[in-house]
Amino acid sequence: MQPDAPKTLGPFRLRVDPAQAVAYSRETGGDGASVPLSFPAVWLTDPTLFDPVRDLCAALEVVPVHESQSFSYETPLVAGESYDVSVAMRREETPPRLVIDATIAALDGKAVAKSETMLRLVPRAGFGAAS
Repeated sequence: MQPDAPKTLGPFRLRVDPAQAVAYSRETGGDGASVPLSFPAVWLTDPTLFDPVRDLCAALEVVPVHESQSFSYETPLVAGESYDVSVAMRREETPPRLVIDATIAALDGKAVAKSETMLRLVPRAGFGAAS
């Protein structure tokens, strides 16, 4: 599998839904009083971000397996606020993975955070697909 040039997406306007932030906080061991630092992981399930990952994995006949995530903040996320999220996706060959770099900005353009998500790309063979 040869790596491609990075694919850029966005910016997308995404919102920190207060109820979702409280639920995510509690599910990850928090008290629900603040938006967890790892909350941008929730946005990966938004169709604007999830669909390109799903389509790439389908084309490559691989399953994405969460490997790691990191977050770096200038200011914390605020429940109820919207942010502009831009993403660069790139593939690495050894080991085969998809790296998703996201930049999160306030609506006035000020930097809020950056995140990096690594997904290991595992062949579908053994996951119910024909070998």
